[in-house]
Amino acid sequence: MSGAKEPQERKALACGCQVDATRDFLGRVVGKVITKGETCTQALHSTGAVIVMPGREHARPE
Repeated sequence: MSGAKEPQERKALACGCQVDATRDFLGRVVGKVITKGETCTQALHSTGAVIVMPGREHARPE
């Protein structure tokens, strides 16, 4: 195991927030909030917060 991090990808959420997306140690897609959207009402979407990204792509395999 090399320990190298997967490259981050900048994504825009539906609420307008900008996040750097990557995978965590469980293989889930997570994002670090870089910019909070002007109209975002999500309390968890504060700048610098790490959130589990919405959608099925972050789900653990069954």
